[in-house]
Amino acid sequence: MMRLSRLAGGLLGLSLMATTAFAAPPTRLVEGWYAHNATLIMLGAQDKIIATVAKPSIMPWMFRLVPSLSKAQPLDPGNLNGEELLRLAPDLVFVTASSHSVAALSKVGLHVVPEGFDRFIGLLECVDSTATLLQTPLATQRAQAYRVAFLKEISQAATNPQGPKVLHVESLKPLRVDGDQSIIDQWIRSAGGRNAAVGVHGNKQPVSVEQVLSWNPDIIIVGANAGDPAQLASDGVWSQLAAVKAGRVYRNPAGIFPWDRYSPELLLQVDWARQIVQTGHVDEAGMIAKMQQFYRQFYGITLRTEDARRMLAALPPE
Repeated sequence: MMRLSRLAGGLLGLSLMATTAFAAPPTRLVEGWYAHNATLIMLGAQDKIIATVAKPSIMPWMFRLVPSLSKAQPLDPGNLNGEELLRLAPDLVFVTASSHSVAALSKVGLHVVPEGFDRFIGLLECVDSTATLLQTPLATQRAQAYRVAFLKEISQAATNPQGPKVLHVESLKPLRVDGDQSIIDQWIRSAGGRNAAVGVHGNKQPVSVEQVLSWNPDIIIVGANAGDPAQLASDGVWSQLAAVKAGRVYRNPAGIFPWDRYSPELLLQVDWARQIVQTGHVDEAGMIAKMQQFYRQFYGITLRTEDARRMLAALPPE
């Protein structure tokens, strides 16, 4: 509880990050990070995205719920060319700090904003700094409201050093898991669990099934796009795990972006994961009501009950 109090206090003390301001709000945005699309959408900037790495095949709910995004030029995330981007005349180019050359893109005259975080505090800083750059009343209002709501959600954290071992699988084939030094690790701990991937650092790390067998997790959470978790019960090795034997294998929900990773929907993930870790199931009706309120308040989206149910089950739009 003491650690949580310090975290909340530190987060409350953060102000909007100082950022170079434009004479007028930017109107032409290039998005080079999958997850940051969701932040721009939350802050009301979806109609300003002129190019993005997001694709309907990868994020179907994003394009279903935000159809204006289909007008943006698709980009290859592994090959952001400065000269080509310059021809789009963007005001801002958002990129991942770890995957792109900020210097190379800046050299041609682009205003580049590197993004990246691995903690709750980093998510809030990202939302705040993006709102500062956008310079609109809606962006400021939603960023402030989101901070309040997120802090309230994590105030219910149930950190337990002796909690169940939780393995988060990013991909089943090839087998990759999420270790510590990641926001996945933080929400597992916030939910009252322990990250089963001991000795694994960072996201999407390749491991062997024998390694998973040695960890013997109590709970397995499979990412929405990781593969079918139902196959584990009939697998000769996976079926030996405590989590599979107990039926505690879950598929992570996905909405505008996968809840388990680096977007504002992490607020929903914290609640969902806490229910999974502590009770073994989710109050579907209560969660759907919370989802509808969340998307209405922070995205201006009226979410149908059936759509919410499909997102909760990690199913794509019908």
